[in-house]
Amino acid sequence: MGQMLDKQVSDLLSRRDHGLACCDVKSSSVRLQKLPLGADQALQLQALAQVLDASSECLGGQLLAAAVSDLWDKLDEPRRSEAVAACRAIQHANRPEATPGVEFDLGSS
Repeated sequence: MGQMLDKQVSDLLSRRDHGLACCDVKSSSVRLQKLPLGADQALQLQALAQVLDASSECLGGQLLAAAVSDLWDKLDEPRRSEAVAACRAIQHANRPEATPGVEFDLGSS
C-alpha cells in the first residue's frame, strides 16, 4: 500500500468504535463516480462498512481517494505533466460556458 492508503486504513481502524464521519455527497467539492467493482470486493466493502459503522459509498470513496493520491505521487514527471494537462482540459471542458447552447445573461434587462 502507498503512504496515503496506509494512513487511511490506520485511521479507519483506530476510529472503529466511533464510526466514520459522514460524507457530504451534496457538497460542491464532492463528485459521484460510477465505477465497476468485482462482486467479491463489493461484498467485502459492504461488510467492512457495516463493521466500521459507515456507508459502503463513503468508505469506498475514502479508500479510492487515498489510492488515487498514492498513484498520483508515484507518477514519473512526464506522466505527471500529462495528468496535470488532462486535469486542466477536463476542467475547461466542464465549464458551463463551454457547453453548446448555454448562454449567460449578466443581468441586463
